Amino acid sequence: MKKRYIFVTLTLLLIAASDPPSGVVAQRGDVRLTAADVRDLLGRTDPAARAKVEANPAMLATFVRDRLLDQAMLAEARAKGWDQKPDVIQRANEARDVVVLQAYVASMAPNDPAFPTDADVAAAYEGNKNRFMLSRQYHLSQIVVLVPPGTPDDEARRKIADMRGQTIRPKADFAELARKNSQDRTSADKGGDLGWLREDELIPALKDLLAGLPDNGTSDPIRLADGFHILRLSGTKPAGPAALADVKPQIVQALRQARAQQTIRAYIDEMQRKEPIQLNEIDLARQIDGTR
Repeated sequence: MKKRYIFVTLTLLLIAASDPPSGVVAQRGDVRLTAADVRDLLGRTDPAARAKVEANPAMLATFVRDRLLDQAMLAEARAKGWDQKPDVIQRANEARDVVVLQAYVASMAPNDPAFPTDADVAAAYEGNKNRFMLSRQYHLSQIVVLVPPGTPDDEARRKIADMRGQTIRPKADFAELARKNSQDRTSADKGGDLGWLREDELIPALKDLLAGLPDNGTSDPIRLADGFHILRLSGTKPAGPAALADVKPQIVQALRQARAQQTIRAYIDEMQRKEPIQLNEIDLARQIDGTR
């Protein structure tokens, strides 16, 4: 209970909508992180990763610990003069230059919220459907009897055989049987439902099993690495292109990147037109390899 209270308190400090508190939320010796520091660190984190961290108190606490340790080690390195070593200074300057250049180049082609249009996306989709092909898909549910590593599977084999018998009885409710009996709790809570799975995501043993299973059919038990499984096939989708709605974000990103590259290429071409590079390739090669 005490750990949970600490996690919740830290989360509240970090996501409060009012003025950020100035208090320290993590400390190791003289190295401290305030809530404002952590907000700044989170703001420079990938948005998808940030969302996961902010939604999970344990992940948030780990994030803060890791960043505090980084700061602590950095403080030690500076105290020992590592930031004054010539090779470290050179590498730091090179890294800074890379960041400056990347930021400058990105400023030449800022994202345009109006681009691409829906028509642009639809045209790109139609012209590249072969790149968005999906393999055959299966809508599966399962009942699982786990077999702990290194233990005999006789009892599990008996249980799964009994489950199989119950699933093929008249008016049997597979979902209810899965909720009550499946030992894979994640899928059991959803009536055994695994959702739609692509054929290329399945292990060979499952591909072979499903190949001869009709829609709404229930498989014989199959032994996999974690135990015995019974699968129910609720439906299939033939191989074909992914729906436009499913790949639209990917297309939007690709079109924006292509436009940005064109803009930057045009800028570079104009730079060279205004002031061409003077380069003696023969003399350069001689001087670099030491032969004059």
